[in-house]
Amino acid sequence: MKKLLCAVSLATLLFSMTACSSSQSFTPDYESAVGVIFVNDEQELPENTKVYADFEDNSYTFDLDAAYVYYFSASADVAYAGDQNFTSMSFGANLDNDTVGAEGTIAYLSNEESANSVTAYYLYHDEEGVYFDTKTYFDRMEVTDQTTMTGIDYSCHVTFELQQPTESFSMVYYNENREEISKTDYTPEEVADYQTFELDSDVSSVEIVCYDVDGVELETITVTPENPSAVICFDNDGQILASRYLRFTWEE
Repeated sequence: MKKLLCAVSLATLLFSMTACSSSQSFTPDYESAVGVIFVNDEQELPENTKVYADFEDNSYTFDLDAAYVYYFSASADVAYAGDQNFTSMSFGANLDNDTVGAEGTIAYLSNEESANSVTAYYLYHDEEGVYFDTKTYFDRMEVTDQTTMTGIDYSCHVTFELQQPTESFSMVYYNENREEISKTDYTPEEVADYQTFELDSDVSSVEIVCYDVDGVELETITVTPENPSAVICFDNDGQILASRYLRFTWEE
């Protein structure tokens, strides 16, 4: 639920911040950090240069083994915000100086053949887009379970959790007597981020059973009307795991 609530809260604060600033003259701030990116150190990067994000559908994305979050006002009426490869994310806004900070969690796959470390850079924006500079980083750490990294120029607090990626998962539907109604198998690629599953009233709960590549059970997530969401982490060709946030709604 955390990821969904964050998205709703962010939309609200973006509206509030842009509404407050729309009546004032606006000059883009190209000097201040607008976000942060955590890049796995196995990822090859060009040296001493700016790496720009792709821009599509009003979102900035980096095709890297990385996780990132950003927010900035592009004009008096337009602000951009987003995150990628976080399993949870919450935002906080300071309306006095029009800034947004973030706190989140990243799932990381430890590999004995890797350095298992990440480097953190601040994100900036200019006339060409959102970027980070590979010659300037603010932190580099070996990742163990519950490793935390904190940004100052862009206020953030991020926790890494060691996880194994889900290769497949089952949704098992139960009635109020704990009797199985049905079962459906998926791979992470077969569902979309923020996909909503509509459930009949006779479904009391759903168990999501996650399996690794060898078919070994990793975890079981129980979904109920009181806890109507789940996050599935999976391998996206990197050690920083991608995720799918799944929502469940019951008919009234």
